[in-house]
Amino acid sequence: MSEYSEILEQGYDIATRASKLALSYFRQPILIEMKENRTPVTIADKKTEEMIREELTQAFPTHGILGEEFGHESKKSEYLWTVDPIDGTLSFVRGIPLFGTLMALLKNGEPVVGIMILPALQESYLAAKGLGAFCNGNPIHVSTIKSLASAVVSVGDVSCFDASGHREVLRSLIEKTELCRGYTDCFGHGLMMRGSVDAMIDPVVNIWDIAPLACLITEAGGDYCDFSGKRTIESSSFMSFTPGLKEELLQLF
Repeated sequence: MSEYSEILEQGYDIATRASKLALSYFRQPILIEMKENRTPVTIADKKTEEMIREELTQAFPTHGILGEEFGHESKKSEYLWTVDPIDGTLSFVRGIPLFGTLMALLKNGEPVVGIMILPALQESYLAAKGLGAFCNGNPIHVSTIKSLASAVVSVGDVSCFDASGHREVLRSLIEKTELCRGYTDCFGHGLMMRGSVDAMIDPVVNIWDIAPLACLITEAGGDYCDFSGKRTIESSSFMSFTPGLKEELLQLF
């Protein structure tokens, strides 16, 4: 029994109910605003994060919270929750069912609990340090692929490769892999965790995007790093992959 089992259970309960709130707005007429960074935000994002923050504060009053929409609430604790109420808001507002609600618990900066709910697909991904990773209660594991030539790789938005100065990396992925496709946002990393794809490459990310994934990926037997090869959740780039592909992927950069 992991010391994080009970926390995972409580976090999962909160995330499940919050994702249902987000889903209630899906494919409904809602106001879409644009942030300063030109990414969309909706009332669904805000109401979902408000619910999560309120319930985390009730359940874990000494823990800090860092959310995409409402920033950092510090409690000077070794524990910090990260919250992304709707990862893939562009998919959400376009009626594409690949968005997710993401939560992670960090202990002294290390991801020890990861939760990803894809409500429109009725999929729940859960992990805690030492417990393994699960989708809808079933254990998941990354693939055993060891070469890019045999790999199916997913990538984030093509425009982000340009924006981050990595257009040639995308070209190399297309040329050197068996198949390169753009499965969006957290959904693409979920495919990697369960072995459906062998790597997922995200050129532009934030900590609330990747902290939950880091725990899930590790517990599913995978690995992750930024584009420089550093194993971190505090970078603007992120790759998840089956361990056998790490060296070949890093050579692309």
